[in-house]
Amino acid sequence: MAENANEGTEAPTQRRREEARKDGQVVSSPDVAATFAVLAGCMFMMWSGGMLAQRLMQAFRTWFRDAPSGDWTNMHTQLGARWLSVELLSNCGALVALLMGVGLVIGFAQVGFLISWKPMELDIQKLSPIKGWQRLFSIDSAIKGGLGIAKVFLLLLVSCAIIWFRRGELSSTNFGSVGSLFSFAWDLGLTICLTLAMMSFSLAAVDYITRWLRQEHKLKMTHQEIKQEQKNELGDPTIKAAVRRKQREALKNQSVADVPDATVILTNPTHYAVALKYEAGKMTAPKLVAKGAGSFAFNIIEIAKENRVPVIQRPPLTRAIFRSVKVGQEIPEQFFRAVAEILGQVYRAKRRS
Repeated sequence: MAENANEGTEAPTQRRREEARKDGQVVSSPDVAATFAVLAGCMFMMWSGGMLAQRLMQAFRTWFRDAPSGDWTNMHTQLGARWLSVELLSNCGALVALLMGVGLVIGFAQVGFLISWKPMELDIQKLSPIKGWQRLFSIDSAIKGGLGIAKVFLLLLVSCAIIWFRRGELSSTNFGSVGSLFSFAWDLGLTICLTLAMMSFSLAAVDYITRWLRQEHKLKMTHQEIKQEQKNELGDPTIKAAVRRKQREALKNQSVADVPDATVILTNPTHYAVALKYEAGKMTAPKLVAKGAGSFAFNIIEIAKENRVPVIQRPPLTRAIFRSVKVGQEIPEQFFRAVAEILGQVYRAKRRS
């Protein structure tokens, strides 16, 4: 079956996920944060609601007692608004801070620390009416609309069910005072809010899982996209082969550049070749100035012959130096005696000639 060019079938790579995250494409459900915020608010009101109500009632009693009996002026309005703001802030500030803190914590738990300006960038395609209609009648919009309707219907159904089961308590004979009426309304309101918060957990879970599945579907990649990503990360094979070829050529040239200045060439006789240089009084030990294997060894031998550098066959010593010494390093002490004998042989041959 041919793969749709616009439809990915492969799991997204880690790089694809990182790029999507940088663009602000993360899985986050507002319903999860709202559910926890409502639950935290209900818990706060259960533990501190009575004390909060008493403080507000006492504040209003004080205000009504001290309210001016004469004409109400603009100054009284300003003072009243300032007093109401201070009272609400002092009495309800903790609740507001709790709700904001819970929202931030839950949002951070879903997404982590992320700052992305990509969603705020101007996109001309988003202004297109055709794109707008496509988004309006897309699968995402259908899912969001269906979940929204289901959520409202379920919450209304649960609220009506709670009121129905407690309809016997709504008789006017059960409320002897305004305080008892407010107490019943408070208890009923908390019961409805707690129940709705509990029910919202299932809806929030469905919403989050749906968003996660849709995100995974959007991030899926085609075989061509995976190949292109690997090519971008590892490089084009053709270019890499060319670079390796250039490196081999550069290494080859570097390997033979110092051969004419070498004192002696040791060979295997043809598989390996090492070029040693020693200047008495200037160097503490012979230095390896070039080495090669295969065609490199052949080039070293040919250049040495052209420049009249002695070439001596010492297979075990050549292999040992080739494997244990890098170009530019002095030979280890363990090779001093064998190399000294060879250098002595070279110097005697030069004096005879």
